[in-house]
Amino acid sequence: MMYESPSQKTPTFEAKGIETVRRDQCKLTQKVLRNALVEVFQRGINAAKEYLYRQWALIHSGRLPVSDFILTGRVRSHYRGGKIGPVQAALARRLAEVDPGRVVRHKQRQPYVIVASPGQSFKLRDCVLTPLELLEQWDSYTIHAAYYTAKHVNAALQRCFGLRPFNAVVNSWYDACPKPRKRVHHWPRSKSTASSMISAYFGSDMCALCSQKCKSTGCSRVVVCPMCKTDNINVSCIALERLSDIQQRASRLASICSSCNGCLETLETFAAEEHLENKSRKRQPFGTPKEHPRPGVGRLSNPMASCVCIDCPVTYARHETREAAIEATELCRSLDIL
Repeated sequence: MMYESPSQKTPTFEAKGIETVRRDQCKLTQKVLRNALVEVFQRGINAAKEYLYRQWALIHSGRLPVSDFILTGRVRSHYRGGKIGPVQAALARRLAEVDPGRVVRHKQRQPYVIVASPGQSFKLRDCVLTPLELLEQWDSYTIHAAYYTAKHVNAALQRCFGLRPFNAVVNSWYDACPKPRKRVHHWPRSKSTASSMISAYFGSDMCALCSQKCKSTGCSRVVVCPMCKTDNINVSCIALERLSDIQQRASRLASICSSCNGCLETLETFAAEEHLENKSRKRQPFGTPKEHPRPGVGRLSNPMASCVCIDCPVTYARHETREAAIEATELCRSLDIL
């Protein structure tokens, strides 16, 4: 903390050489480290520990925006000894093989995110996606919270808090921290039914209104507990009010995009759904129940939007609002009010 004059009452944060000002770190690491250092300087190490507990819970709950997890790495045209290179080089090579017009130049920075992979052991270069690929395939992939926490956030914190006089072990704090379950993603299906991941068929067992655990109903992403269903009028009003607020917020964000890109933008132009009938469906034996698609969620249209600039915060705000609108719509349909 820096004081520039004797009359200055509120100090300013000044950092050089640490992760709060480095370009190769994500916004999540920069914000967590900066706020933790401010808490230590102003309130002590215990206050910083409580702040880190809250941030670790947010990371594992999956409620932080994708923009906080974007990493950028420099790509070279070739590496010594014919090596593959770091993960951003593997991503750049994959993009160039798909589209030769997307060749990354020498020493150009490539943005990427690390997604979760099933199993205990995995190759990091197989779990790297561009931010746009993650936004489009939000139903199939999720942020690798354990990787970001262990390799980026905790590593940066340990380099600062592991010094005297604190001598803290950040990983022991992290192991003792309660970690909530990840929320279910609400998004149109970005892949065909044959190539979709198993997570697309998972249902939720948490009440969408009171957040209490209840019995899941098949692969439904939204479920309401029996206690909330007893007050049907109040629950219906809450669901309709939530849907109305989200639609108004989505319309305001769409007007911002419309004034910027010059296209007609509404709440339905971002990640629109296409409901297509499967004409090549095989004939089922007599007496087999028909398979109905999940209500309210179709297939994601291509492209996802007229403008998908990953440097614009409105893109991530519209993505978050679109997911909230799908969740609110499914809640209303589960209550039979739409």
